[in-house]
Amino acid sequence: MLHSNRLLWSVFGIFMFFVLTPSESSATPMTINQLLDISRVGKVDISPDGKLALFTVVQNRSLDEEAGGSWSRLYLVSTKEGEPRPYITGEVSVSNPTFSPDGHFLAFGMTRGDDAKSQVWVMPVGGGEALAATKSKTGVSAFAWSHDGNHLFTIETEAQDEQEKELADKGWLPRWYEENLRGRHLCRTPFSWNKVPQEAEILVDDAVVWKLAVDPTGKSVVFSSTERNLVDDSLMFQNLHVLDLSSGNTHLLVDVPGKLGDVKVSPDGRNVAWTGGASLSDHAVSTVFITSLDENDTRSLTSADYLGHARHVTWRDKRTVLVQVDEGMHTNLIEQRIDREVGNFKVLFNGSEANLVVGLPASRPGLKTMVMTGHNSTQPTELFLWNGKGDAKRLTHHNSGLADVDLAEQKVVTWQARDGLEIEGILQMPVNWDGRPFPLIVDVHGGPESNHHQGWISRYASPGHIFCGLGFGVLYPNYRGSTGRGLDFAASSFADPAGAEFDDIVDGVDYLISEGLVDGGRVGVMGGSYGGYATNWLTTRYSERFAAGVSFVGVSDLVAKRFLTDIPYEDLYVHMGKPVRDTWELMLDRSPILYADQSRTPLLILHGDSDPRVHPSQSQEIYRALKVAGHPAVRLVWYPGEGHGNSKRFGRADYVHRTVAWFQWYLLDGKPWDGKMPELDLSGEMGLPRQENQ
Repeated sequence: MLHSNRLLWSVFGIFMFFVLTPSESSATPMTINQLLDISRVGKVDISPDGKLALFTVVQNRSLDEEAGGSWSRLYLVSTKEGEPRPYITGEVSVSNPTFSPDGHFLAFGMTRGDDAKSQVWVMPVGGGEALAATKSKTGVSAFAWSHDGNHLFTIETEAQDEQEKELADKGWLPRWYEENLRGRHLCRTPFSWNKVPQEAEILVDDAVVWKLAVDPTGKSVVFSSTERNLVDDSLMFQNLHVLDLSSGNTHLLVDVPGKLGDVKVSPDGRNVAWTGGASLSDHAVSTVFITSLDENDTRSLTSADYLGHARHVTWRDKRTVLVQVDEGMHTNLIEQRIDREVGNFKVLFNGSEANLVVGLPASRPGLKTMVMTGHNSTQPTELFLWNGKGDAKRLTHHNSGLADVDLAEQKVVTWQARDGLEIEGILQMPVNWDGRPFPLIVDVHGGPESNHHQGWISRYASPGHIFCGLGFGVLYPNYRGSTGRGLDFAASSFADPAGAEFDDIVDGVDYLISEGLVDGGRVGVMGGSYGGYATNWLTTRYSERFAAGVSFVGVSDLVAKRFLTDIPYEDLYVHMGKPVRDTWELMLDRSPILYADQSRTPLLILHGDSDPRVHPSQSQEIYRALKVAGHPAVRLVWYPGEGHGNSKRFGRADYVHRTVAWFQWYLLDGKPWDGKMPELDLSGEMGLPRQENQ
């Protein structure tokens, strides 16, 4: 494998040297604004007759607009022909678009008006004014149509006590931490077009409800719930229950062993298909399960030795499910009969052969026509039509400006880790590469329960095409612990943080250096969350190997992280497996702050000041540890109001500009680590207006 890769890259390098030298080609690299202005298709649905597709288009706000998250607009398109028709546009954020069971109406979540709460809005398929179909006091977080379209089932947070609200409004109430939590109710609201919405009927009020799936026969609703309204509980402790609509009684259906993904009821109302972790310690959704509503028995459709991860599931008919799976760098769509043995499936769509990373199709039982999202290395996410076999047909065309941009060449690469295990990654080559060793940025994904796909990677937190346009190469490693290669590979980093998993990253860099592709003296590393942990580790413990780093919402102290995060049980069960007292020394040894005094790597640290997942103090710890050790090239930047990742245009734009400037300064310009740091104020580069001194 190594020999064949060496030959491939040698030939590729010679070809690029003669064909794409700067004197023979003028590159037009992607700009930061072009990256931040990319539109992508979000949620999709298909009409009951398969003739129409409903979808959202997501785009960042501009800096001229009021600060906030991305806009999400609603469109409709014929699956036969024609241009998409805008239905809800402007300054809106539409969620969960879906057709009514008879196909006459569109429903979606939206917040409209000052101080308004999110409601379900409905409008005729033929167009017209959208009307609110619910009037929740706290907002609707999820909804689904009843089987006959006469009701909407919703999940709504319990309203605050009036006395408590009044005291809070006056500033006479303290904030309780993880106590006095409000429930999440399963509710039902009658629907009748053009009628004032009625008060919701509470169906389940003694549990915190997170997901719901309606029985197509109208007999029941399957829902997941926990005892407490906490993020950690939603990740680790959801169980499945059934509500009998005729009696109003509920009962436990499945004591879910760990993480829970999709929940779908079969067309005949007899079975539930759901995705989840294979065990309590499985750190990601990996397995398809079938549970009988009649007998309450559960069995797996995914074999334990399957070298992939089953992510999403839906029903094709009462005996067959369609599953979206990750296999290595690609996604496939497979079909499984629920009455066949475990692991017996048929591949209907091969993402590698189609050069497309696809989502789970929106489909209807018995209907061949489906729609789904898809993207590849040169095309952000679009809407595609698929009939269950063969190729997919593209229905939407956004981002026409990318036709004039020279995008990076993107390849799957493999290398052997120091213990012989084969590791995969994606390498983006510098635009207009001249054949000489190039500076490299290693972009480490978070999780580690995640993976890079061979698709469109670039976004604000991973601006690969921006880097490549400046002459960098970018490596995206799927280090051990990543998903997509089966349970054993995913569990190979369990209870071994910053061990072999991050050695895999160093080994990947060494491989590219040995192939003559990378300049070993100009290697940088970046990443967010667990990728920020990797960055903090590699710029301290392996400082001699990395000439610059950018850590985003990253971990620096494993012990403190356990007690300051909003997901301590998730950290315990799927990452370490033991309480801190039983693994104290290991957690200290694998904390980057322990090695701060040996770091000689310029490190830019970026963090939202309202992050509940990786507490901002984690970045302050590594900053202070480096400063106390006399490190001259460390900078900490807070993003006001941002959480675990930046949601607003300014925070995203600042992140890209600041990260690019940092790597240019130290890797391209070769500035010394003990000299001046890059400019602190980037408002000019971002095009922000400056106030003139009076």
